Amino acid sequence: MAAADTDRSLKMNEIKQCLPQISKSLLTAACLTCPNEPVEFLKRVLIAFQGHDNLQTVDWQKFVDYVNDFITKESLKSKAVDESSQMVLYKAWKKFIQQRNEEAIETALQMERAKTYAEKKCLNVAFFRWLNFVRSFKRRRAASIDGLQSVMNKIRIKRYIASWNVVTVDAKRRREYFKRLEANVKELDTKSQQPQIELVEKRVDGISELPHHLSLKIFQYLQLRDWLNCSEVSNTWKSIVHSGTLWSQIDFSVGKDWVTDFIVQKILKSYRPFVTHLNLRGCQSTKWSSLKYISECRNLQELNLSEVLAISDMMIQKITEGCPCLLYLNLSYTLITNQSLRAAFRNCRSLQYLSLAHCRRFTDEGFLTLTTEEGGRNLMHLDLTACIQMTPKGFEYISAGCPSLKEVVMNDMPTLSDTCVLALLARCYTLSSISLLGCPLLSDATFRIMAKVAHLKSLSVEGNNQITEVSLEALCSFSAALSKLHVVDCHGMTDDGMKHVAILRHLNSLDVSFCTRVSDAGIKFLTEGSSAHKLQHLSISQCGLISEFSIKRIARRLHKLFHLNLSYCEKVTDMALECLNGSSIQSLDLSGCNIHDQGLGALQRINLKKIVLAKCIFITDVGIEKLCGNVRNLEHIDISQCPTLTDFAIKSISLYCRSLLRFTMAGCPQVQFTYTYRMTDMAIVYLTAGCQFLLELDLSGCKLLTDRSLKNLKKICPPLKTIKLNDCTGISWEAALKLKKRFSHWEYSSDKTPSWFDCNAHKFAMIPKDNDAWIRERDSEKS
Repeated sequence: MAAADTDRSLKMNEIKQCLPQISKSLLTAACLTCPNEPVEFLKRVLIAFQGHDNLQTVDWQKFVDYVNDFITKESLKSKAVDESSQMVLYKAWKKFIQQRNEEAIETALQMERAKTYAEKKCLNVAFFRWLNFVRSFKRRRAASIDGLQSVMNKIRIKRYIASWNVVTVDAKRRREYFKRLEANVKELDTKSQQPQIELVEKRVDGISELPHHLSLKIFQYLQLRDWLNCSEVSNTWKSIVHSGTLWSQIDFSVGKDWVTDFIVQKILKSYRPFVTHLNLRGCQSTKWSSLKYISECRNLQELNLSEVLAISDMMIQKITEGCPCLLYLNLSYTLITNQSLRAAFRNCRSLQYLSLAHCRRFTDEGFLTLTTEEGGRNLMHLDLTACIQMTPKGFEYISAGCPSLKEVVMNDMPTLSDTCVLALLARCYTLSSISLLGCPLLSDATFRIMAKVAHLKSLSVEGNNQITEVSLEALCSFSAALSKLHVVDCHGMTDDGMKHVAILRHLNSLDVSFCTRVSDAGIKFLTEGSSAHKLQHLSISQCGLISEFSIKRIARRLHKLFHLNLSYCEKVTDMALECLNGSSIQSLDLSGCNIHDQGLGALQRINLKKIVLAKCIFITDVGIEKLCGNVRNLEHIDISQCPTLTDFAIKSISLYCRSLLRFTMAGCPQVQFTYTYRMTDMAIVYLTAGCQFLLELDLSGCKLLTDRSLKNLKKICPPLKTIKLNDCTGISWEAALKLKKRFSHWEYSSDKTPSWFDCNAHKFAMIPKDNDAWIRERDSEKS
């Protein structure tokens, strides 16, 4: 039993082992024969297998019908040999190709290394050749430079010697001239007093031989007195003077001291059809008998009656009726009332300029005519300085009747309030210039509205402590076209305010005097701002926080600066003046600064035309000599109240500054510690000998001058036109009065010098002015 089970299991195991082979054979046979009916083919094969117990002996190839019986072992051997030969040949060919490629790569690498080596060798050869050439060139150039330098040194030394020779010869000649002048002063005075007999020779009149239009052009440069004198020279000159075109512009103000009512009457009566411009400022001698002829000047366009107290309402009415073409009318410092204003607005419909400064008798009702008449439609400039009687009602009338108003001046009006200004701005949208000097009641709100409403190009504010940075920010933001800004004695002006001012692109004039809170930081903002390349006028007087660092920035950044005012800046020293060398400044004010002779000597390479050194107590004659030697083109010099200056300072000025036009030495010392230190008549001798073109001279307070100085002044008269001799006690009234006829402007008084004007008191310590003195000085400058 056990044996049967064992045979059965072996058989089954054999069948299981043969099944994969059977399946493989059947599939192979089916694939090779590709029967039409594969399933039937498999069934036949499987049926054929039935009955075979030992499948190991089955010949499986018999199921393949088309197996070639002719395939023999020899063919298979030859085929194997061919395949082996081809394989050996392929391996040999592959090895040959690899060796050839490796040899080609190695050759290419060697060629590249050889090429690189050759290029480096060529570059080295070229470099060493270039290096040798450069070294040789440098040696030759150094030798050439040394040769040229030696030649230039020789030329420069020759020029130095030649210039030194010229200067030395000229200085020697001038010293000898002044020595002879000093030695022969008395002799010249005696000769001038002796009568001299001159032979009258027949001279040729060159002006009479010129064409009429050229001679007329020459006479136009003369003044009224000269015309009257020239008319008596010859008939030809008389005909030229009587030409109508010469009298189109008549200025009687230059001769207000000698012009009489009869002269005015005669001239206006003769030339009334030709007169277009007439100036009678300060002519107190005129009366109705001469003024009535103004109404007959039908072509009159400009009329100035300032300070003519004889003017009345009736005269203004007659004049305006007879001169309907008036464009300019100045009635300042007169006694006119509302009737004159009504007549002017009613008759002069083309009026563009009207000045009512310091006229206190008119009221708001005088401007009521503007609302009904058309006289103010073309008014562009209105001056209401010191008209404190004005109220908001009057400004409302002006705003309603003057829509074209562009410039308004309201200075010295301490009662001017915000309501007045706002009433003016209600309808005047074209305002571009506003002046508010001495108006302390205006607030920030007014300035902000002013900035938004008006298109400002010029703004002047003084003595207002209510203005703050808020106002300045609004002004600079909304008035981008602002070109002139005058903010004086306003404590609200600080460095932050200067920061807002710096954004203005068209600013060319800035005055922040007496703004004591402005420091170097504010000047830095200004010099780095948008208007640094356009600023021409800068005044920082009495700004005690400004130091030499700001002066250095001003000189370096403000390339178009023309005028610089540094007066009473305590920190401005000699080092600050050295920074101004090479700048474009032509006008410099150093009044009251702590500068010495060294600082004045440092001013070089600067084209100064005007310099003010008033109250500079530390400068001496040496400093003046250095200044005039370095800057010889000076035309205006002010050395008032400089206690250490003497006659030798005037000698230096006369020696170097031959083109001097205006000179002020008021309040110079009377007596110094020694006898030689004084400002005497010899100073005038030096001045008249060297400065032949002086136009204005101020000698006020020089008490050591005598009548002898006036005799020397006659030598430069003309061209000298203005002279001031106030408090010159050494000059007599008779001598000064004789000199009066030679000058167009003449001042003389023997009043006692005020205490603040004394520069010799307290060992040269300057006595500060009080507020009243400053106000008087400011008023005199304005006038």
